[in-house]
Amino acid sequence: PGTDPAPVVATVDSTRNQAVVTRPAVNGQQVIPLDDGGRMEGMMKNNTRVGPWASYFPDNTLRSRITYVDGVEEGPTEVNHPNGMPYYTGQYLHGKNFGEWVFYNDRGEELKRVAYDSVGVIIRR
Repeated sequence: PGTDPAPVVATVDSTRNQAVVTRPAVNGQQVIPLDDGGRMEGMMKNNTRVGPWASYFPDNTLRSRITYVDGVEEGPTEVNHPNGMPYYTGQYLHGKNFGEWVFYNDRGEELKRVAYDSVGVIIRR
């Protein structure tokens, strides 16, 4: 696993007579440091997120969990407050919010529910 970006490769596009900068495909398990000292972890295949990904606060408390299919959010997701209590839970369908999402305060008390249709449009607040 690595956190270093892949090296830059420069080639020349002869049809446009300009340099093209690319990076080789990133594959395998990734551990990506976050600006606040936390991290996110998951699998990459050809520069695309696949499978389960998780992120953690600096103290290793779970920040979020989500699954990707070909780089698109799919299925259940959860995001937590820094104290570990849930912030919201929901589900994605083809990268769009879907079904009922539930939001909580930092004490774990439910604040609201929002329902989305299959294309991510709010149908109920």
